[in-house]
Amino acid sequence: MARNGELLVGLDIGASKASVVIAKRAREGLVVVGRGYAPLVSAGHVTLSDAVRYGAVVDLDATTQAVRDAIREAELSASCSVHSAIVALGGTHIRGVNTHATIAPRRGEVEPPDVERVLNAARSVALPSGRVVLHVLPQEYVLDQQESIVDPVGMVGARLEARVHVVTASESAVKNVARCCEQAGVEPVEFVWAPLATAEAVLTDAEKEVGVAFWDFGAGTTDVLIFYRNALRESFSLGFGGSCITRDVAFGLQTPLHEAEFIKLHHGCALSVAVEDHEKVEVPGVGSRPSRLIPRRELAWMIEARAEEIVRLLWSKVRELEVDRYVRCGSVIAGGGAMLPALDRLVQGVTGLEARLGATRDSHRGNGTEVLDDKFSRDPVYATALGVLLLRARWLDQPYDRFLTRRGWWEWTRGRLREFWRALWV
Repeated sequence: MARNGELLVGLDIGASKASVVIAKRAREGLVVVGRGYAPLVSAGHVTLSDAVRYGAVVDLDATTQAVRDAIREAELSASCSVHSAIVALGGTHIRGVNTHATIAPRRGEVEPPDVERVLNAARSVALPSGRVVLHVLPQEYVLDQQESIVDPVGMVGARLEARVHVVTASESAVKNVARCCEQAGVEPVEFVWAPLATAEAVLTDAEKEVGVAFWDFGAGTTDVLIFYRNALRESFSLGFGGSCITRDVAFGLQTPLHEAEFIKLHHGCALSVAVEDHEKVEVPGVGSRPSRLIPRRELAWMIEARAEEIVRLLWSKVRELEVDRYVRCGSVIAGGGAMLPALDRLVQGVTGLEARLGATRDSHRGNGTEVLDDKFSRDPVYATALGVLLLRARWLDQPYDRFLTRRGWWEWTRGRLREFWRALWV
């Protein structure tokens, strides 16, 4: 278990920004002591997925500078120095697959080492060259055909099976993100899948137990995670996000990309029917061309077309694998795209299920770790970086089977050895 007062640093490197959260462990939960934010800038302009494209770093200098700036701002607000961080990793190169493994408990009764062995066996799934395992997420255990077991330790049986969701990533993409962090003066001590971290920040345990579809609308990618019975059942990723909508607006309205981003953020809407007929939007021209006024509904039509396409493509995958049956309490929407007005209504219209915005409520209070900063916890810019710390706090307070990363597993083992030697000397 983590010591009270220990500082935890979460770093999120997205397609359009880098954000950092510094928090301190306390008896009551996490106390946020610092945060920092920096947009990704390339060639003097704020990028639209030019430095990080589909989750992969393509502009090392721009990404490194954004990480450095975000870290510096967080250090100033927290009055401390940051040397290492837990890094959120996203992109279309990350894939999830359901698999299972079976072992025989050595003594007839399931003990913690038996669970470790079966999870390690599940981790040993055959991977294509150049891919690494990020997480092994337990779904349920089966002991002698008895299914839906949450924790098998202490139970008697001859055959233990673990059903898990394995998340893998491109090894080169991971190394490039690590290179950016190291050049910015920060050691990446652990990598966490970004949508998983964001889900931790905005979903309640009740939603994950009953069944929910979590939508993470980023700048470069859109991810859908299906939770049921407090476990990740399936995940999907699409290489289209907010930057695709921005480009559609720029090309459709014949305006520069940075102006299209401003127009989308301040005047955009995901449903054209939600816009009044009389509303107008000023559109700057390209170069020396004059600005002009257009109906705001015309802008909404462009945004709605692309946003609906993204939602329909992902939801068709959900229905194709028949995991929509797990979605009992609807959808929760997060990410930068969640700030687009009426996006929740669009998702609700496509799926036929209730939808809410994940950034509109302080929903991490039900996850066992309270965030002692209400104003901060509602800011979607920091949702992923905060979720990284919430996941870390949860794993540190949980037994062996929640240490899902390779480095986390070693830290747990090292901690148990340290406690053992300390007990011998007492």
